Amino acid sequence: MIEPWAATAEHEAELEAFVARLRERVQAYLSPRQDSPEQLDHLRHVANRTRWLYAAELGRADARASLSIPRHDDHLIDACVLGHDIGKWVPRDLLRRLVPDQPEAILPILRELRLLPNQAELLLLGIRRRLALAQDTYSPEYDAAHHLVSAFLLAAEPGLGFHRLSLADQERLINAIIGHQFGSYFKERLFEISLHDATVTTGMLVDVSRPDQLAGDQLACAFHDADIADLLFVGSLERRPNREEHLHAGGLVKILLINFMTTVYRVPDAPNSYAACLRSCQLTINNVCQEFLTATAVEHGVKWRRQANAFLAQLREPETAERFRSILDDATRPPQERLDSLRLLAHLYAREFLRQAPD
Repeated sequence: MIEPWAATAEHEAELEAFVARLRERVQAYLSPRQDSPEQLDHLRHVANRTRWLYAAELGRADARASLSIPRHDDHLIDACVLGHDIGKWVPRDLLRRLVPDQPEAILPILRELRLLPNQAELLLLGIRRRLALAQDTYSPEYDAAHHLVSAFLLAAEPGLGFHRLSLADQERLINAIIGHQFGSYFKERLFEISLHDATVTTGMLVDVSRPDQLAGDQLACAFHDADIADLLFVGSLERRPNREEHLHAGGLVKILLINFMTTVYRVPDAPNSYAACLRSCQLTINNVCQEFLTATAVEHGVKWRRQANAFLAQLREPETAERFRSILDDATRPPQERLDSLRLLAHLYAREFLRQAPD
């Protein structure tokens, strides 16, 4: 019997070509961004962890299964990894061009993505809020909708050739990207906004995360867990002869830097102090393990959480906290200069932590 997701040679070639185009697009989106190294590290970490989790889950399901991932699934993992955050990185001018002026003109894409009404409303609200910013800095509503924007971009940007993929690959990719969202973090952010902004509805909070869309797809579940698990990692060190180790920052450092950015720019409904930045990181650590879908991630999550908590404990030490606060609160320095200094300091502490951490 042919599996419903079985791929023909033509489908295989189209998926491989799509991944190549998507990789080029990601490079173009990230190259002008100052956080490009962190984002590329995130993609690498998620790709490696997805493959490890997926192979482990296949082994759990069938001990006789091959440890090698089928070629088609390997390409699909690359597509999920490369595509899941493009909504965060797309230049605002390009986003403006891709969004139709007339609201009804976007309906065919929303139907194609099979978004629930609350998801569609969150997508459109997030886009409106970002496009309305005086400066293209940060919108919590847009951040909460980034998974929906990513799916929208795959379908809306003609140069990617998404519709050349098989229908099965289109469906699996869209489901994985919409379903990957880390629910607890964004539900909290949206709830804070909803207390004073009626456009953020209870339905948006409920449907901002839909992991149920991934049921029955082990690859998508492994990708979901690999992405949110990165929020528990400080990173990894690349040791180079006669040179300082190079830090590949993990998701915990990345979210810390996002919190610093909201503090420096005084973004409403987001962390606005050093203590609030660490509280946000702590809530993330506490919630990630509750959202794992695979048995392998649940099993290893205890160790990952313990390491993340140890890093936060170091950041709470009085001398360390004062060093960060002195930069965060220094209004005499331009915002970007402060963020650059905070990034260097965060990386310094991350490198030191990883040097001392047991393997």
